[in-house]
Amino acid sequence: MGYFMSKLILDFNWLLGHLRRIYFMALPENEEDYEKSRGYYIAGDSATQTIAQLAGGTFLVSLMLSVNIPDAAIGVITSMASFAALFQLFTMQKINRLKKRKLFVSLCVLQKLFLALIFFIPLMSLENHAAQFLIITGYFFAQACTQIGTPATQDWIATLVPMELRGRYFSRKDAIAVFVTVTTMLLAGVIMDKTAGPLQHIGFLINGSLILILVILNFWAFSCMKEPRHARLNAFGQEMHGHLARKNKQDAPARQKGVLKTEILEAFRNPDFRKAFWTNILWLTAFYVSSPFNTSYQIKDLSLPFTFIMVVGFFGNLIRIAITPMVGRMGDRYGMACIYKYSLVGILLNFAFMALSVPSNAYPMTIAATIFSAIGWSFAGIGLFGIQLELINEEKRTLQLSILSSIGGVYGFLVSFLAGRLLSHLQHTPLILAGRPLYAQQITNTLGVLFLTALILYTKFVVQKRETQLHP
Repeated sequence: MGYFMSKLILDFNWLLGHLRRIYFMALPENEEDYEKSRGYYIAGDSATQTIAQLAGGTFLVSLMLSVNIPDAAIGVITSMASFAALFQLFTMQKINRLKKRKLFVSLCVLQKLFLALIFFIPLMSLENHAAQFLIITGYFFAQACTQIGTPATQDWIATLVPMELRGRYFSRKDAIAVFVTVTTMLLAGVIMDKTAGPLQHIGFLINGSLILILVILNFWAFSCMKEPRHARLNAFGQEMHGHLARKNKQDAPARQKGVLKTEILEAFRNPDFRKAFWTNILWLTAFYVSSPFNTSYQIKDLSLPFTFIMVVGFFGNLIRIAITPMVGRMGDRYGMACIYKYSLVGILLNFAFMALSVPSNAYPMTIAATIFSAIGWSFAGIGLFGIQLELINEEKRTLQLSILSSIGGVYGFLVSFLAGRLLSHLQHTPLILAGRPLYAQQITNTLGVLFLTALILYTKFVVQKRETQLHP
């Protein structure tokens, strides 16, 4: 018995030592390590983006419709991912004090398993109200964990990619991630069409299984990345771990903890941070006033089949994949803000075509809207993130990214909530224009066009001007 206990303790200690090397001692030692880590991040982010699509959009809407959740509520629920960013405010200081964040980020990734589990709920014999509760709770918990880990993940990849490479690297990453995502989505869309009706629960089972596999891939990729953050150092500049690090921590003078209110006020005193903040707020207003309700509009009012939506999305994203590397290089050359404002025009046209979509012209309008969406998204996400990295304080990057994300997240949720109330009101109030009935989503998409116009003007005359001053 003593032999087996000793062997078990030795094996356990070996496992702890192995995990410590993976999550606390994986410093990049040369450029090859940096390049490999950037490659692993592309794999992990491809899984992340695919999970977000399989656990959102058309698939999540179908899941919620299967348990009789109303349209207006669906738009608000899908925006809960944004509201969950509020938790970043309460965790950002603790995360910022972490010497190593790799384990924390990897554990946050594992919580996406709940996004897989919610698709297994229709297989259970539950009343609609119980199924609704479990789906909403599981979705919100997974999104909260994802949001809490996002600033640390963004700071991690920012330390791995120098500024002069960011446009090219992030565009290459996005092109690969989009290809993986749209290919998987096309397959999943065909499956959902084939299993529509009485076999719908089988489609949910397959979708949940795909998410499960991708979460494991996401966790593996992040675990393989190196982290260029140092733990406690000794007098020779070497990292200390285990009892040496604990002893050093005890001997070191206690640091004064930052106060949440103080950190927020300090950030907003910086005019560059305020520019990043208002850019984010205008974007969230435009996006959440319209986009969350478009999927249910396509499925219910426009009566578009899954396969058509997925096929059009697939070919539209092939365009996005083709032009993203070129647009990324242009971002490095001309500046993030300069190219960002042009990418917003593509998304504006997407909203405009959705505002003009009715059942009689749904097919051509959807094709046009999807193409312009793909063109816009070739740089919209990259540009917004790049602007934030340029304008915020590098020394407090994790904290200030958390402030931007958490305040913006709550704001985005409130916008979608109010837009959902407006949508519900419009759906119960017949609207006529030039003798033709108007759909509620035509109004919300028109509002999206107006707010995007304001953002484009703000980016051109305020953000781009400051960017030119920072990088003449």
